[in-house]
Amino acid sequence: MRGTRPAVIAIIALLLAGCGVRLDSAPQSIPAGAIPSAAASATGAPSPSANPARAVRVWFAREDGLVPVLTDLRREPAVPPADIVAALAAGPSPEQAEDGLRTLVVDPLTDTPLASVAEEAPVTDAGSVVVTLSPDAGALPPGDQVLLLGQIVLSLTGAGYSSVTFVDGTGAPAAVPLPGGRLLDRPAVARDYAGLIIEL
Repeated sequence: MRGTRPAVIAIIALLLAGCGVRLDSAPQSIPAGAIPSAAASATGAPSPSANPARAVRVWFAREDGLVPVLTDLRREPAVPPADIVAALAAGPSPEQAEDGLRTLVVDPLTDTPLASVAEEAPVTDAGSVVVTLSPDAGALPPGDQVLLLGQIVLSLTGAGYSSVTFVDGTGAPAAVPLPGGRLLDRPAVARDYAGLIIEL
């Protein structure tokens, strides 16, 4: 029985050599990346980020007009409107603030949001974003009210949404002022506030 064991090992070695399998006298390390990850094995390719960022123009106030600033926001597949309004509420960077940029989407005294995207049905079937205005938004000076509305409308429509429907805290449609002082009683589109754009 003991005499047959070396013979069996020799036969296995010969068979492996005939199949092209190299026998090493010492263990060898496996090169990095030689074994694919579980995700790559399942899909056949590396898994991309689920929500890649997209550069979106958001608008901030400078004096009595609006200027665009590029910011990276996630998308799924479109950039969620709540993320855009949150970026407006966060305001410009310290460097941009030194350059005179500011936001009206938060109360300058209390730092509370003056506008928010509706939690239920934030976008209508027609692609209009439903934005709820805080009662405190009406306490802003008329010029600042217009800048607040312009920030929201230009930022959301620039991200691909068709218009913005403003509502009050009860969900009822709100008539909002235009740059010329007239009240708008329909969903707002980019051209309504295009006159606020400052040419850079």
